[in-house]
Amino acid sequence: MTRLLLLALLAALTWVYFPETRAMLLEAAEPIAVPLARWSTQEEMAQVARNVVDQERLTGVLPAGSAWLAWLESRYATPEATLDPWGSTYQIAASKDSVWVLSYGPDRTRDTEDDFQVVTPRIR
Repeated sequence: MTRLLLLALLAALTWVYFPETRAMLLEAAEPIAVPLARWSTQEEMAQVARNVVDQERLTGVLPAGSAWLAWLESRYATPEATLDPWGSTYQIAASKDSVWVLSYGPDRTRDTEDDFQVVTPRIR
């Protein structure tokens, strides 16, 4: 375990000191970093979805379209909170009984294999 921590520390120092190694280190860390980022993002998206459902319950209005972006910006203090780890703005979709918060994933392209979503039931 100590060796693993030392290796991680060495990688972090290399990252900071030698900018040209960043791409190489990112590629090596991708099998661990992407699933970790997805897990963290899904937790964040679940919270956003709960907040949207609460907003609808309190006001009777579900933020959608341009109101969605305005709601995100007013609800969260920093612009980074409205973005997934890959820099795309979270998206929203709704049906009669559910709200989906969507991420375009690492490729930042809609309707591709790496997209993912969190579904939350609407309270009516």
